[in-house]
Amino acid sequence: MRAAIYIRVSTKMQEDRYSLAAQHTELSRYARSQGWKVIGEYKDVDSGGKLDKQGLNALLDIVEEGRIDVVLCIDQDRLSRLDTIAWEYLKSTLRDNGVKIAEPGSVTDLTNEDEEFISDIKNLIAKREKKSIVRRMMRGKRQRMREGKGWGKAPLGYKYNKDEQKYELDEQWSWVIPTIDELYLKKQLGMSSIASELNKISRTPSGHLWNETLVHRRLVSKAFHGVMEKTFSNGETITIEGIYPPLRTEETWKQIQEERVKRGSQYKVTSRQKNDLHILRRTHIVCGECGRKINLTAHGTKTAPRYYLKHGRQLRLKDETVCDISINTVRFEHKIIQAIKAILSGEEQAKKYIDIEYDDEKVAFMENQFNQNTKNISKLNEKLDNLLDLFLDGLFSKDSLSKKQLQIKNELDNLLIQNEDLEAKILLLKGQVDGYESIYELFEAAEGFETELTPLEKAQLIGRLFPSGLLHRDHLELQCRLKNAPISVDIPISEDPYPWHSTKRK
Repeated sequence: MRAAIYIRVSTKMQEDRYSLAAQHTELSRYARSQGWKVIGEYKDVDSGGKLDKQGLNALLDIVEEGRIDVVLCIDQDRLSRLDTIAWEYLKSTLRDNGVKIAEPGSVTDLTNEDEEFISDIKNLIAKREKKSIVRRMMRGKRQRMREGKGWGKAPLGYKYNKDEQKYELDEQWSWVIPTIDELYLKKQLGMSSIASELNKISRTPSGHLWNETLVHRRLVSKAFHGVMEKTFSNGETITIEGIYPPLRTEETWKQIQEERVKRGSQYKVTSRQKNDLHILRRTHIVCGECGRKINLTAHGTKTAPRYYLKHGRQLRLKDETVCDISINTVRFEHKIIQAIKAILSGEEQAKKYIDIEYDDEKVAFMENQFNQNTKNISKLNEKLDNLLDLFLDGLFSKDSLSKKQLQIKNELDNLLIQNEDLEAKILLLKGQVDGYESIYELFEAAEGFETELTPLEKAQLIGRLFPSGLLHRDHLELQCRLKNAPISVDIPISEDPYPWHSTKRK
């Protein structure tokens, strides 16, 4: 009888140590003892749950060519641990060509219904064992991370020291992340342009060309400021701080994420390298009257542009309300620069724009709000716990459960953010954080704002100082964070010098 030997292991480690050689020796000896002629030997180092394997595909080719009568493997689970559809396809290929499955000591004829049934049971058991193995592996990986130990392939720029059991910098590739950061933040290049610049220096460690996806992964990953974070199939996310030597700071990572959001929602690619940017181009502004986004819109000509803060459309489609707020930036732009100068000139001047004076009533109000939020957080957590019981009692459908869970989680997130802000603001007002010194440190980067910076650098600086703002008809509230506490700088807006213009007639 003509036989083909099929051997498989699941990992490279097994291949190197024992499994392939052991299977080869035992199966070759068994084939000789049966007087079978071995036509070929096929092997895979891969998961049994996949039908698309190089060795198995080559084996199926000779099956369909009618060159063998039996496939010999150490155990049927070496041949496959396939899902139902893939297993049926594999069986039908063997059955249609009259090929049996053999293990040392037994032969299964798939044309015999009883033997096929036994074979199906073996495949089912192998599938269950595969799932059990995966579950045990994931439990082990989760526990390893809970103990502060990492696992998995080292990210680009690192290597794993087996002797000391820790990740170290790979000097050959540690230059990549700082280069990407400089091109993205300082030179304002997009991901495609960054990939082109990297390709001028070197290909990837695997020899492929850099592309946008590879650059994007390096921009969003927390690994490069030392964090290993993995989310498992049970929904649990485990984070280990400081497991990698940092190639960028956490602050730089946050700047990159803010820049990504702004590039996606606030300004076009073409504006990044312009030299005539408006200073508010990188500040996200919303309307103080209706809560909708405010656009910075250019009118006039290229040589004499006029900028307005206004809605993209006055009509709100959701409820058909109208908000016609529209402010020419000449009415307040110079006052932003005045405010920065005043804040840097001394504490007394800073107090005109930033209110961090202690006030008993203000602090008491914030503390009361904090306590109320804490109670509400506790109640929402109880609701979240009770939802599953209600679902199991048949009071909710699965879709209703998901919607209610999402709604409660959103409320929880909002309350938690509010409490973080309140706690930081209370500490600031109580003087447990240095007041003006902290303000000066925050605004110190703006010294020489008018004379030393290009328009692009001014827009970047204002965007970092004031990531967000709230527009009212009489003032612009520029928002920033001081020692993690939210504070605002109020910029007054001058009276409209052109109330007579035709566009403003009701």
